[in-house]
Amino acid sequence: MKKFFTDENGTFYKGFYHGFLAIVTIVLLVIARFTLLVYIPVNTVGVQVNAFSGVKDTTLPTGYHVVIPFVDKVYKLSTSVQSKTMTKITTQTKDGQWLNTDIDVKYKVDKDKAMTVFANYTTLENVNESVVSPAVQRAIESVTGNYDIYDVLGAKRTEVYNAIDEALKKTFEKYNLEFVSFTITDQDAGDEIESAIRNESVKQKEIDTAKQEQEKARVEAETKKVQAQVEAETLLIQAKAEAEANQVLSNSVTDNLIKMKEAEARLKHGWVEVQSNGSVITNH
Repeated sequence: MKKFFTDENGTFYKGFYHGFLAIVTIVLLVIARFTLLVYIPVNTVGVQVNAFSGVKDTTLPTGYHVVIPFVDKVYKLSTSVQSKTMTKITTQTKDGQWLNTDIDVKYKVDKDKAMTVFANYTTLENVNESVVSPAVQRAIESVTGNYDIYDVLGAKRTEVYNAIDEALKKTFEKYNLEFVSFTITDQDAGDEIESAIRNESVKQKEIDTAKQEQEKARVEAETKKVQAQVEAETLLIQAKAEAEANQVLSNSVTDNLIKMKEAEARLKHGWVEVQSNGSVITNH
């Protein structure tokens, strides 16, 4: 190669030669960087596809990895939480009413099974269209078909939500996806049905209020009854105690006691009798 950097007089241009080698080295390094090394970002896995054996069984984690140029191709698949919004999902309830549901579903690709997801759907856009949309439709259908419209939108709303949550978890597992959460943003059963549900809700609230007032009155009456019983028992105990005290006092009064008390009174107030020469003299 040196002859390309030598003139007709045989002078070798060493500087040009070294510069050429430097440029070639840089070009080779750049090519190696983009063909031998691949970088997998955070919350992403690399799915390796071999030109001869197809999709490999293991994925590449975050970081730099060496691959065989022109033989191994690496596709990057996000494992972060994905959000899929769906509107007007039409299902039928147990009593034959039609219900439109708007829902936002969050999920992510299972890192350990990303190669299977890639092999089946290649991109998350395909996952959304081919898996998530029909899966959500089926999950909601499987639940609303077990309830009347008044249950779905009324008294058993929480129970219905929990059932949908469980149905979505099971459905997403079948497709190697991790279900995260869902939010129903709106449900519409038509003006007539919703008006009837609102009226039913008002009536139920009035019934609940009446029951609460009735229970309150019962408790107050029961409380007053108990208080009256306590007061009556207290008076009875007091009367019994007074009677017993009077009986004790009555039993303690004897003739000797009476005479003693009379003597004490006469001594105190001057009622003293003195017998002298056979006569009695009373001094006042």
